[in-house]
Amino acid sequence: MSPSFLSGARLRAFYLANLLLLLVIQIYTGRVAVAGLPLDGALFLVVAASGYAALYVGLGAGFCRLLSLLLGKGVEQLLAVMVMSLLTILLLVDSQIYGMYGFHLNGFVWNLVTTPGGIESMGGSDATSLTVVAACLVVVLLQGGLWLLTRACSVPGLRYVVAVLVLCMVGERAVYGFSHLKGYRPVLMAAQSVPFYQPTTFRRAAEDWGIQMTRSTELDAGVSGRLHYPRHPIQVDSNAAHPNVMILVAESLRWDMLTPEIMPNLWRFAEQHGTRFTDHISGGNGTRMGIFSLFYGLPGNYWFSILDERKAPLLMEQLQSQDYRLGLFTSANFSYPEFDRTVFVNVPKENMVSDDKEEGWKRDRRNVARLLDWMNAAPADQPFMGFMFFESAHARYYFPDESVIREDYLPELNYATMDLEKDIGGIFNRYINASHHLDQQLGRVLSELEASGKLDDTVVIITGDHGEEFMENGRWGHNSEFHQEQIRVPMVVSVPGRAPAVVNRPTSHMDVMPTLLPLLGVTNPASDYASGTSLFAERRDQPYRLVASWDALAYVGGNYKVAMPLKAGGLSEMTISTVDDKPVGDEGRVMGRLSDAMALVLQDISQFFRKS
Repeated sequence: MSPSFLSGARLRAFYLANLLLLLVIQIYTGRVAVAGLPLDGALFLVVAASGYAALYVGLGAGFCRLLSLLLGKGVEQLLAVMVMSLLTILLLVDSQIYGMYGFHLNGFVWNLVTTPGGIESMGGSDATSLTVVAACLVVVLLQGGLWLLTRACSVPGLRYVVAVLVLCMVGERAVYGFSHLKGYRPVLMAAQSVPFYQPTTFRRAAEDWGIQMTRSTELDAGVSGRLHYPRHPIQVDSNAAHPNVMILVAESLRWDMLTPEIMPNLWRFAEQHGTRFTDHISGGNGTRMGIFSLFYGLPGNYWFSILDERKAPLLMEQLQSQDYRLGLFTSANFSYPEFDRTVFVNVPKENMVSDDKEEGWKRDRRNVARLLDWMNAAPADQPFMGFMFFESAHARYYFPDESVIREDYLPELNYATMDLEKDIGGIFNRYINASHHLDQQLGRVLSELEASGKLDDTVVIITGDHGEEFMENGRWGHNSEFHQEQIRVPMVVSVPGRAPAVVNRPTSHMDVMPTLLPLLGVTNPASDYASGTSLFAERRDQPYRLVASWDALAYVGGNYKVAMPLKAGGLSEMTISTVDDKPVGDEGRVMGRLSDAMALVLQDISQFFRKS
């Protein structure tokens, strides 16, 4: 038997071993989905994962063969080990991300990696980096071991193995396509747990053949086009007052942190000077969409067009046209998310101060000092707008010793080695301590506003960009689901001349601009520039709120919550629950009740695009 044949047989055995390895990783990734699926859904997951494992290995093998033809055949074995190591690491990273956050390596993650300041925003540490490097080395050693084990192996009946894998790939395409036509959710949900899954739909063919799709409503949340924002020219009362504006936003601050114990300074301020909104949600489950909805008053699907057209929010345009002095401070980075290309796109760089060195609590302390110095240097005859983005409450939830109010916290949070099930209580206590430190820094700003007398003519808005989940519904962090822990945030607003109050009706970040812009003299109805209504309105004009992520949109009504992927339509892709995240029995009946509301949602996500 020739050496070349032996080498080829060994490579085939090595690739087959890797196919099984990648299949196991994918099934492990989808283990949670499998646990809640009927048998046919679980079977589809196994078949789809088999086909994708074959695809990944086939592409890797083809790349190795092509490169070996260029470099010399003797390097193909080394290339095979390295390429299979990279594929294994990729799927393991994807599995970790999916397990923690509920989404795969995707456009959001790519944006995170490639945008300046993105990786730092996740709070990575040296210990985490070392653990990841060690894990990568283990994978390379594993692949080397597989290569040694397959030294004397051959693959009898390889043609039959290939035939089965081809059937898996073709079969899962057909099954998914027909499941999409009929809205069969077990298959559609199982497909979501397969990394990099690309759906196949038969919509056009079904229409040609006269087959009806099983849908009671159609909703494309990916409506796009050229912006029409605002919808009508803005009118401003020339006699309107020009109050100062102070907007203080905290990263990952959820609503139940606002208590007299955890955040005594903000609680006192709300009791004495502000209105506290107890049922307030962000417009996003992540920073990008949360800040976007706060400053634009629009649902998150408009973010992409706003970014493409570099369109500033109406608030910033009005402040600049009225010669406000601007001071913007962030303890993160203005480039991630893309604040410098959306919310503050027209603000001169000298008015923007970022600090992304050391732990978040240290950055917050330094930036509060800068904010106060800037505020106190403001000319008496020029109104100002101050903004600060706080990082204290961001993972990994750092804080100084004097901010500890929960002694039983996890001493070191290492993403790579932590056990969420065992450690989540200690992690949550870290978050509480970090939120307490955040309150201490907010207290510095609020005390200075009061002591200096500036509070008498300053509108103050204090909130979070989004919430933070601690496994209450099976997730940790944010950006993964629309659970109330991820979207519900505190909101305190102080307006000169308005008495302190507590508002218990539902409100949203999209209501902030309809509240603030009239105080700056804008006389247009809110519908000209926002999807929300004033926070101080007696009732909402719409019986629901909208929340977005990077690739999905959620309807939050009085009783139900419906999440749908951006740029994908129909009931089969939707997730339906009660408003407090409990499962519903008859989803079709629920959607039948919500058909009128879904039509209004479609209007909300399209009315600020030009129709021609």
